Amino acid sequence: MYIGNFQSIKPPYELSQDDCVNWLSTAHHLAQNRFHYTQEEYLKMFHRVGCSPQQIKKRYFFVPDMGGKNWEDNEIYPVKEKNHGVSMHHRHEFFHRTVQDLFHKIYAERSFPDDLIHVSCTGYVSPSAAQMEAMRSPKPVTVTHSYHMGCYGAFPALRMASGFLANENILGKKRDVDLVHTELCSLHLNPQDPTLEQIVIQSLFADGCIAYRMSHDRPPEGFKILSLYEEIIPDTANAMEWMVSDWGMKMTLSKDVPSMVGSKIREFTHRWLTNRGFDLSEIKKQALFAVHPGGPKIIDQVLEHLELREEQVTASRKLLFDRGNMSSATLPHLWEEIVKDDSVPSGTKVVSYAFGPGLTVCAGLMEKL
Repeated sequence: MYIGNFQSIKPPYELSQDDCVNWLSTAHHLAQNRFHYTQEEYLKMFHRVGCSPQQIKKRYFFVPDMGGKNWEDNEIYPVKEKNHGVSMHHRHEFFHRTVQDLFHKIYAERSFPDDLIHVSCTGYVSPSAAQMEAMRSPKPVTVTHSYHMGCYGAFPALRMASGFLANENILGKKRDVDLVHTELCSLHLNPQDPTLEQIVIQSLFADGCIAYRMSHDRPPEGFKILSLYEEIIPDTANAMEWMVSDWGMKMTLSKDVPSMVGSKIREFTHRWLTNRGFDLSEIKKQALFAVHPGGPKIIDQVLEHLELREEQVTASRKLLFDRGNMSSATLPHLWEEIVKDDSVPSGTKVVSYAFGPGLTVCAGLMEKL
């Protein structure tokens, strides 16, 4: 099976990392002024523990509040009036409006598939924007929701799509499946929670939207899928969480996640590839490693423990620098960049990894067409 026909939509609001942390530090100061900390003190906290401009140059957002100076006009973060920002209900209303518009833009430029998988961990409304868009199709489109799996969300969606295409006897003959990621991470900030953990998270995540197609038919550009694999690391359930709260989704993230991943990635990879009949040592000679850039240290750990060359993870570092972490939409953006990169020849093997709550480690082996 193949994936291709990548189509990403860049969010309209672009901020440098310096402007992001200035805005965030001001938001925390305005939301918690009863504690008498200055904006400069919050800014120092971001500089001390957050992702630096040397690690992330800029981020893109669908929420217009981000970077704005007129706090009274903010739709999601009117922190002078509502210190937490608005409720989850209002945040989901914004999500639904925005994602409906994104689906309209996507299917103004591409044909409808037989099946459509909507991937997100940042907004849930039913009927979803994916269902509402499918109603506009001249033919029946089956919609499946793949929600709340965080940064590794592309892999369960790929497994679903491959199952839909393979199970002709049960599901009928399917020609193609679209996977559409809509991640509005900027909706889930609580300015009244200035813990060091939240400051790290707020300095890392950005918004992203991308669609791509899986099919039995070989596309002009894309990848042949060779293998998909997933495991949960034992005794790591408390390392990362993504939970619905009153004031947006709340993430918890242990500082030990990179080392947890690093300590398991080699044996995970060896077990996966050996069981599927592949030789890791041979693949490593020429392959690219598309590591989900959950943060700079995640890439470092994979590089170190798999004994890779720096150029094998350059694409991951560049995407983190250019866009930040877009949750489940990040890895598909990375695949799109590799497809567009003429310096990566056809036939190149691409080993992909993504990580999320569980801790769950997902991997895929593909070949560039």
